[in-house]
Amino acid sequence: MNKLGGAAFIASGLLFLLRAILDFTAGAPPTNGVEILAWVASHKLVVSLDSEILFFAAVSLVPAVIALYYSLAGVDRAKATLGCGVMAVTIPVLAATLVMHGRLVYPIYGIRADTPDVAALVLALFYGGMHAIYLLLAGATFVLSLVMRVEPYGRPVAYLGFATAAAQIAASYPDAIGPSWMLVTQVFLAAWFCAVGWKLKDLL
Repeated sequence: MNKLGGAAFIASGLLFLLRAILDFTAGAPPTNGVEILAWVASHKLVVSLDSEILFFAAVSLVPAVIALYYSLAGVDRAKATLGCGVMAVTIPVLAATLVMHGRLVYPIYGIRADTPDVAALVLALFYGGMHAIYLLLAGATFVLSLVMRVEPYGRPVAYLGFATAAAQIAASYPDAIGPSWMLVTQVFLAAWFCAVGWKLKDLL
């Protein structure tokens, strides 16, 4: 379980980073409905990949969170339960957010968010959902890092987690920090996920 969970953490972190790199290349979306449709059309591949990449990132978190809980429960069960529980909540929230986001590019029965008002609503709900996800990840990362200050994770992983928690709070306001800083926040998330995954997969 630890090896699978560790590999899943690393995969999820890299997928979040890949999505952030693609978003950086597309730039921030416009705020006008007509311009949003034009932006989606000109960046259709990136918008399409957003849904696919984040879907697999969410699925990867399932075995990752389970393995992480079992590795930390013996150290501090209360904090491990709280941190892993909050992180687990991000999975269905992300899935629901992606269902909405997919309507920008993937039609269902030929129906797609192809009018200005609907496209603006879908994008607003998507970024609103991501706002919640980043705040949930920030809280979970902070609590879990409190537990990780002892071996086998150690202080470097814990301190990286504290920095990552702060970065995810910033990431929840992408319109305020801009695409460049948004990419930086996801580098922190990927680095912490990979560090945790690397430690986790080496546990017996």
